[in-house]
This record gives sequence, structure tokens and C-alpha cells, in this order.
Amino acid sequence: MYEVKEICRNGESLPLTTDGSLRIVFIGTGSAFAKRRRQSNILVIQGNHHVLIDCGTQGPLALNDLGLSVLDVRCYHPTHSHADHIGGLEEVALMNRYTPNISKPDMIILRDYQDILWSKSLAGGCEYCEANQGRPLQLTDFFNILRPKNIEIEGRKFWAYKHGPIELVIMRTRHFPDTAISVDESQWCSGIFINRRVWISGDTMFDADYPIRFANLAEVMFHDTQLFFGGVHASYQELMTLPEDVRKKMYLYHYGDNWDKPETWAAGSDKYTGDPVKDGFLGWTEQRTAYDFY
Repeated sequence: MYEVKEICRNGESLPLTTDGSLRIVFIGTGSAFAKRRRQSNILVIQGNHHVLIDCGTQGPLALNDLGLSVLDVRCYHPTHSHADHIGGLEEVALMNRYTPNISKPDMIILRDYQDILWSKSLAGGCEYCEANQGRPLQLTDFFNILRPKNIEIEGRKFWAYKHGPIELVIMRTRHFPDTAISVDESQWCSGIFINRRVWISGDTMFDADYPIRFANLAEVMFHDTQLFFGGVHASYQELMTLPEDVRKKMYLYHYGDNWDKPETWAAGSDKYTGDPVKDGFLGWTEQRTAYDFY
């Protein structure tokens, strides 16, 4: 059971606690280059614990929209190394290290991806910011590392981390390069299954088996979508081919700035209208909205 609630409409700050129930807040819902609705980064809050899944280049601004800063968020989980998902982490690292009386935040991350994130993305701006350190800085100088463990769900291997009452099940996705035909050929990217109730695809090319597999387990699903065919995301056109019972559990996120002008991307189709509710989905994922699970 869940409710959809408007939040922070009158300028109040978003609390990073709940009464014990699970709350999902998309601080942004747009695609990588969206300007209207920030980028698709997600706050998971339950009780006295929270995790920000991804913090892209607009992530600090999206937090500010809700009366928060990167100093308020104490736990992060990056899914992959595109800038709309990790572009704000340098600010997170430096602000937390050089603001007086602030301790290191936590980061939930697998060992293999930790090395990629640091050496390929964050080291350039953080590694040598202290000239007399005596050694190059590492990710562990900026974050406390929390390590997921291997698990199996219905015979398939995943990773999981329990952060207080919040369980994150981490699964690989086939996102990029666009020539990859399996996750083994893909660069690191992951989706998230929260408390075995809320499934978030993460960035992924269309793979019908992926949402269909989790539709039987999840109460609600959030799937990234692009409003054109081809490339490294599932298109609206492809998601329309999913079974009706899967679509009726699914909100769409990571959409382009023209999501509300279907005449620019859905005109001429006799298979969908461009209005996700009319097309059998739950709708567009919204900003300033809490998805509260009881």
C-alpha cells in the first residue's frame, strides 16, 4: 500500500526522517541533459536513515530546491559514472571534507565500481587537493565505504546492503555502450530494488525480461524512458510493448524536456498517445512528490 503526496510546495525543507514508513522522493526526474526537472536522482528515507541514489551535476541544486544541501545527506549510492548520476559527487566530497565539524558521509558501493568511480571520475578533482598529505588521497578519505554482500533472489545473483531499515538490492543493467548485448559487455551500471517492494530500473537499454521478472515481486516500479527510439535507454515506444499487467505498476522517469508535448514525439503513432496514464502506465514520475509506503 502506498500514497502519493505533494511535498515542499510552500518552501519548507524536506525532512530526512519518517515515522518508520518508507518514503521515495525523486529530487529530479529528467534525462541527462534536461533543464526543466533536474536529473533523475532519488532520496530513499525510512525512520532515521536515508540514502541518496545518485547525485548528478544538478544534484546539489535539486537538493537545494527541497531546502537541503550535500552536507545534510549522510549516505550516497552511485549507480554508474555518467555525469547526471555522479557529477555532483566532487562537491559532496570536498564540501564534507573541508567544512568544519562535519564528518565523512557514507557511500554504499561495490569494490569493483569503487575503483572505477575514483580513478576514472573523481580523482582528477580530489586526489591532490592537499599538497602536503604525503600520499594521494583516496575515495576512503572522503567517504566511509559500506560494502554490499552477494545474495540470491529466485536463483539469480545480486548484491544487497541493509542501511538501517532500508535494504538496497543492487542489480546490473545493460546501459552502455550501445553495442553491448549483455551486462558482461557493459560498463558498470545498476538498478535498485528497495525493501523488496519498490523497483527502480536504473539507466538501461530496453530488456523486457528485466521489468517482467520484477513485476511479480514489486508493488511499484519506476522505469527510465527516452522519448525517441535507439541509443542507450529504453524508449517509450519499447516500453509500450510490455504486458499490460507490468505497465499498470510502472511510473516513468528520466524523460526529456518535451515530455509534456507529445505532439513532438508521439504524433502519428496509432499504438500510444504519449499520455502515460492513457497508455496504461501509472504516469510520469513527479518532482516535489513523495511516494510513501506503509
